[in-house]
Amino acid sequence: MRETTKEFVSKLELKPGQKVPDVGCGIGGTEFYMAEHFDVEVVGFDLSINMISIALDRAIGHNCLVEFEVADCTKKTYPDEHVLVAGLMSRRSSESENPGDNSHGSFFKWLKPRGKVLITDYCKSSGPPSPEFEAYIRHRGYDLRDVEAYGQMLKDAGFDEVIAEDRTQQFIQVLQKEMDAEKEKDNLLATSLNIGNCILFTSEEDYNNIVGGWKSKLGRSSMGEQRWGLFIAWKKELAKLRSSSVCKR
Repeated sequence: MRETTKEFVSKLELKPGQKVPDVGCGIGGTEFYMAEHFDVEVVGFDLSINMISIALDRAIGHNCLVEFEVADCTKKTYPDEHVLVAGLMSRRSSESENPGDNSHGSFFKWLKPRGKVLITDYCKSSGPPSPEFEAYIRHRGYDLRDVEAYGQMLKDAGFDEVIAEDRTQQFIQVLQKEMDAEKEKDNLLATSLNIGNCILFTSEEDYNNIVGGWKSKLGRSSMGEQRWGLFIAWKKELAKLRSSSVCKR
C-alpha cells in the first residue's frame, strides 16, 4: 500500500465500527486498506462501471466489510447525519467527477456534527490558464479552482474548519515513480499501479492511454499549471448549526 494512501487515511482518525462512504473509489484499493486495517465499514462509490466491476472481483476473498456501488454522489440518497467521516480519495480515478458539482453539499448532509471529510482533487494555479491547459479543461468538462478557492468552496458549502494544502510536489513524485516503474516492466500489458490503486490493462491501447495521461499530468504539474490539493473539513457542532440557522432567519 502506498505511503500516500497511508498518510491520508491516517488523517481520518478512523475508529472500529465507523461507516465510511468514499467517492471516486476506483477499483477499491483504499477501501480494502481502511476496512482491513481499521475495522470500519466502507461503501465505495464511482461512476465507472468498469472500475466497480474490477473492485467487486477483487472483493472476493477479502474478509472485511466493503461494498461497492455505481452511483453519482450528487444524486445518491444517504441518511442525513449518518457518518462521522467521509472521503473523496483519488477523486478523479475514473476521470468522471467535477469540483463544480454539489457533492460537497451531499457530504455535509451525510456527516454528523463535527464529522470530517477528506478530499484529494485536481486544482489549478491562480490566474488564467494557458490556452493549452484551458483547452484540456474544456475537453474534460472540469471546473478547476486554485487550492485557496477550493477551500473557500468547502466553507461556502457549510463546513466550519477547513484545511487546504497544495500537495502538487507530492503528486509529481508519485507520478514520476509510476513512470519509472513502467520503464522497468517487461510486459507492458501487465498489472500496473495507479495513485492509490491497481489498474488492470486489457489492451495496449488502454496502457498507452493511461501512461500518456500520466505523462501529460506530470508535464502540466511540473510547469505549475495543474495542481493537486488535499482538503480536510469539519461540519459545525450542533449548537453552531442551530445558531447559524437562527441568524439566517
